[in-house]
Amino acid sequence: MAASNAHKKPDIQPAPKPDIQPAPAPQPLPFGLEDEIDLIEYLVTVFRNKHWIMLFALLCAIAAYGMAKTMPDRYEASVQLALRQPDDPGGISPDNRRAPEALTLMEHSFVLRTANENYRHIVMAKMRSRSFGIDFIQRHDLLPHLFAEHWDREQQQWIEGFTPDIDLAFKIFSEQVRSLVHNPENDLLRLYIRWQDPRIAAEWANDYVQAFNDYMREQTITESRRKRAFLLEQLKDTRVVEVEKSLYRMIEAETALEVLARARDNYVLQVLDAAVPPEHKFSPSVKRLTLLGLFGGFGLGIAVAIGSVLVRKIRKAMAAYRAKSTNG
Repeated sequence: MAASNAHKKPDIQPAPKPDIQPAPAPQPLPFGLEDEIDLIEYLVTVFRNKHWIMLFALLCAIAAYGMAKTMPDRYEASVQLALRQPDDPGGISPDNRRAPEALTLMEHSFVLRTANENYRHIVMAKMRSRSFGIDFIQRHDLLPHLFAEHWDREQQQWIEGFTPDIDLAFKIFSEQVRSLVHNPENDLLRLYIRWQDPRIAAEWANDYVQAFNDYMREQTITESRRKRAFLLEQLKDTRVVEVEKSLYRMIEAETALEVLARARDNYVLQVLDAAVPPEHKFSPSVKRLTLLGLFGGFGLGIAVAIGSVLVRKIRKAMAAYRAKSTNG
């Protein structure tokens, strides 16, 4: 009997059920405010004021049309460009010469001007740079065009002693006139010039590319001359034959780079499609601005109609609150 009691399983008591209280019912908002949006009421309000909304949208469209007609026409001329890689001075590469390692590294820094991974970004940054932009504005006499309201064309002088700000001129030119875009699909560049005269826009676009090639050519020639002058000074102070040979090779390479820079017209940028005066204006688009004014006025009219419902509800709630405060 004792053995049977030992093998008897203990009684398992069921776990008590948790006492779950029902969630309290949401309390209505005071003073007649509703926590749910009644779309029917808003739609009815919009439908009742549909004539005023359409009239307001029509007035906005007319105003946008008039504004587009008063704005000056702007034309866009573009040049398609291809980026040329840096010139190879030719000759034997420093790696293939029988020279000490130190001389090979030195010739690498002077002779070889291989393209960096971000060479395109460097060229585009220079095209957008402030130094080149100001140089182009001054050399091509763009200030009378950029500040036309202060320029007397007949007298060819500034009105009332006006002094143009070159920094402001560069800001206007870079933000409103010039634009440079890279196409990642074919790795080509396109320069855009927007101006009120289509002939001037095309002329500036072509001149900008030519001026940048001349700008980069002058930098290369100046750098080559500076390096040759430095190498010639070092040549006077050395008596080691290997060093003298290395210096002569670097002087020869720098001379070749200067010759190549002078001989090539499209030094950095190769023109694939030159700019021509555009026949159609770029902006303003009368149709686009008119449609924008129409739909903008329509949306604003609907917003005003819906806002009137909200204002009416808020006023009703405030009146109920004042009445309760007075009675209390």
